[in-house]
Amino acid sequence: MNGRGARGFGMLELVVVGMLVAVLIAIAMTGWRGHIAQQRLRYGVAQVAADLRQAHERAKAERAPYTVTFVASGSGYSIVRDGGGFSENAVLPEGVTTTADLVVAFSAFGRPGAEHTITVQNTAGAASAWVNEAGGITYQEP
Repeated sequence: MNGRGARGFGMLELVVVGMLVAVLIAIAMTGWRGHIAQQRLRYGVAQVAADLRQAHERAKAERAPYTVTFVASGSGYSIVRDGGGFSENAVLPEGVTTTADLVVAFSAFGRPGAEHTITVQNTAGAASAWVNEAGGITYQEP
C-alpha cells in the first residue's frame, strides 16, 4: 500500500486544525477580558454609589458627620464617622481605580454641602457617581 488509503489525519491537517483552534481561543480570550473589565467597572461604580448612600444614611440616622475619602489612582477608599465609632476601608474590584483625590463630607443631617463627582476607571473606560447638594446620589453605568 502506498499510504493514501490509510485512515486518520496527516501531520499537516493536525497542525492546521491546531492553529485554527489557537486563533479562536485567542479571539475568545480577548473578548472575555474586555467583558470582565466592563463588569468590574460596572460593579465598582455601583459599589461607590452604595457606599456613599451608606455614609449619607448613617449620618442622618446617627446625627453624626461622616466622610468618604478617595485617593487618586487608588483602589481603596475609607468611610469614617467623625469622632470615631465607625471606620471602614473599602476596596474597588481588581483593576478599578479612582481618578482624583476627593473627600465627600456628609453633615449630621446628611447634607454634603457641595456637589461631588467621583470617577472610577479601568481598561474598559470610566464611569461616575454623583452626589448633589441635597445628598442625592446617582451613578452612570458604563
